[in-house]
Amino acid sequence: MAQGAASGAPPQLPRAVLLYSHSWLPGQVDGVAVRMMAHARSLSEKGVKVVVATPDFERQGKPAPLAPDKIPGVEHVLLQSQPTPVYHKNLCMRMSLKNFWTLVCLIKRVKPDLVHGTQEASMQVLASACIFCDVPLVISLHTDVAQIAERDKGFSKFIGGAVGRAYTQVALFCVYWGYRNWGTSGGKFFCVSPQSRAILGDAGVRDSSVCSGTWGPMVERQTFRIDLPEQQVSELRRELCFGIEDAFLMLYIGRVTAEKDIRFLVDALERAPKRVVLALIGPVEEALQDLRGLHGKERRLHCSGEMHSREKVALMLRGADCCVSASTMETVGFTAMEALSCGTPCLMANAQGFALHLTHGANARLFTPHSEESFDGELRALIAQPREGSWSPEALRESMADASVDHCTNRALKVYEAVGATSGRLWRVPFALVMLCINVVVNFCFR
Repeated sequence: MAQGAASGAPPQLPRAVLLYSHSWLPGQVDGVAVRMMAHARSLSEKGVKVVVATPDFERQGKPAPLAPDKIPGVEHVLLQSQPTPVYHKNLCMRMSLKNFWTLVCLIKRVKPDLVHGTQEASMQVLASACIFCDVPLVISLHTDVAQIAERDKGFSKFIGGAVGRAYTQVALFCVYWGYRNWGTSGGKFFCVSPQSRAILGDAGVRDSSVCSGTWGPMVERQTFRIDLPEQQVSELRRELCFGIEDAFLMLYIGRVTAEKDIRFLVDALERAPKRVVLALIGPVEEALQDLRGLHGKERRLHCSGEMHSREKVALMLRGADCCVSASTMETVGFTAMEALSCGTPCLMANAQGFALHLTHGANARLFTPHSEESFDGELRALIAQPREGSWSPEALRESMADASVDHCTNRALKVYEAVGATSGRLWRVPFALVMLCINVVVNFCFR
């Protein structure tokens, strides 16, 4: 693809792009899926030929509970799946020579200008296929695996105690080792946020393997907006509040899992004013299934475990009094961007993506992570805050203007334009293939 667009000029469009995402299920509450689906649609609408590859999401031979979403005009190729080696809750493409050869054949058939994949445990398969076919690879870094390991007690569900902690450290070593190998195999990292860049530095990835641009926050502003049907918004709010007329509705959108500090929010509800209602919207993991038993007006907790469409989530956010999260591991914090685009303020932990992209006292109240006193104080301040000035729905929405899909697509296209052919292919190809074989063996050991 040609380079050298003048400063300020629109980035040049590639002819064809192959996108790989480890997350793609419809209704799946996952920022990676949200971003990559929106990116695929945006590129396709601009006239770029887009082909998407994802895992088939089959677990132990059982079909996926939901078929992957299809985007009109976008070919979708499925790869064999497996549980992520160091985080068994999630799935990724199987670390196998079969998937490697499937990708090689796909790249040769599609002839993309470049391949853009999301960081995952099996990325060496994609990196090897790209260098083998002499096609540039862009890897977007979305997840802080170290934070997941620290926050989620289910990181290794098989081993506990000192042995489990040692297992986690070995797993993290392998993750960082993988980052370095992907870069050495020719991959270029496209950071989603500034902390992604810091993660790569901690992993020892060379600066030459990291693109200068940052993808930044993203929100589908056509879906998440202020002018949603008022009757539908009111009816849904009444349902979430159990009909409580003067309720202050705190809405959490996302996976209801241990690493998201959900119990901190449930405990905070017990201390909150009696008109405060907490709605947890998203699938509930096994360890927190007891929360579904607390669902009801008496506890002021809405937790049904249902997944909803993006359109229905937008209605919920528009009707809420605030969007809330105690998570300290959000690389970007998509639900915050979506809430603000709906004109709804945020009450979030002052960490990672929330700290980077929200403004305390202007469009959000940020509390000290894990501090009950700080959370309670910021909740009281938010309840008392008049919805005017920078807190008006219109101003809150405007604060996310630079996070539109178009802005994000242009930032990605500038990175695509700057990525050229990989040098040193003569030695990178055997290196990548050797690393692929080693990864297959390491993957077998972790399974």
